[in-house]
Amino acid sequence: MRVIKMNLFSKRNVLQRMISLFLCLFAGFLIFDRNGWLTIKNTEDGTVYRTEFRTELLPPSDRALLAKGIYCESPADAARLLENFNS
Repeated sequence: MRVIKMNLFSKRNVLQRMISLFLCLFAGFLIFDRNGWLTIKNTEDGTVYRTEFRTELLPPSDRALLAKGIYCESPADAARLLENFNS
């Protein structure tokens, strides 16, 4: 399994370009909590992207959703979800 780190605390325009780039390449994503980190899994090839965002900073309701995993079909949905967690 290949794990790629993403820095969600970089400048907003760089973040948007980076998210757009990798989301355009893939179709389905599972966003979840892995060992306290916000993590994204490409459901087509199994690639796992671990962000540098700690899930302990999120409200309990968001952590509960991430414990189950949130599936996003479209790249736009995944990008919006990541933006919401980052803001």
